[in-house]
Amino acid sequence: MSQVQHTQVIDASRRQSKRKRVQVNYYESEPEDTIDLEEEAEQVFQYSRPKKSRQSRPLPKHKIFPFLELPAEVRNIIYGYCLTDSRGVHLISVTEKYRRTVMRAPVSYMRRIYNRHNYSNDDNMSEEEMIRPQPLVPAILVVNQQLFKEGRDFLYGNEFHVADPLALHSFIVNIGPRAASFLSHITLRGWGGYRGMHKAYNHAAFAVLACATNLKKFKFATTISWGGEPKWIARQLYRDGFPWLEAVGMAKGRDDAAIDIVELSSENFRGRGWRRREGLNEGEDYKKFKVELSKLLNAHTKAVWSKKPKKKVVEEL
Repeated sequence: MSQVQHTQVIDASRRQSKRKRVQVNYYESEPEDTIDLEEEAEQVFQYSRPKKSRQSRPLPKHKIFPFLELPAEVRNIIYGYCLTDSRGVHLISVTEKYRRTVMRAPVSYMRRIYNRHNYSNDDNMSEEEMIRPQPLVPAILVVNQQLFKEGRDFLYGNEFHVADPLALHSFIVNIGPRAASFLSHITLRGWGGYRGMHKAYNHAAFAVLACATNLKKFKFATTISWGGEPKWIARQLYRDGFPWLEAVGMAKGRDDAAIDIVELSSENFRGRGWRRREGLNEGEDYKKFKVELSKLLNAHTKAVWSKKPKKKVVEEL
């Protein structure tokens, strides 16, 4: 009996609530006058947290100018202001970030460096026009396909004056074969001579120009041969430019079709140094030049077809 009472007393003591103890903190409380480090930085450096970038929303329709709703004549006038330069686009070769490319140059620079006698028509320009080229806005062509189709002929219809074959090569490589097919007028102001790097680009420039078969005029405003004899000039041009000359012939359906596009300055027939010629007949020399170049272009085609194997006719037994 006593044992039973003893167990009941123990169980009752276990069921009783434990005494409350004071909670002990094992860290020191932060003083009230302490300033947060971020708040202090904001106060000292006036630091502002970067705001989250909001996604740009399209403009409402009442704020968009209806350019395509303008008459075609008005759009053409705008294209003319944005994409054409009546003085032509003058290009020189440069290197940007280890990449060969071209940049626009003022007419005064090109006139001073390359063939001054070929810029006699620019004497009526003001000094400011000679120094500052007219700005172009080709970015308008990337708005949509319709603007590109309507404006590309204005941009690529400019007369492009390239300083030398290196500039021509860099220009065609950077714009690509598709854009090069829209070009209409090119004037070459210099020719690579001697045995330097620029002479190697004489042939390379016309190799990449083979995609520009829609050209209406290619003018050599430079001397490409020292002798001045029409045959020598034609052979020099064919040796360096046959990739483009033959590509034009294939596109036009006539081997010597490029003769109608090529234009030479009269200085080519004068010669240089002890080879300088006197008493020139430019008309006769030009005819001889065309005859020789036509002969070279047609001879290559005949040689290709003569090597073509003939078909053998097999008679049925």
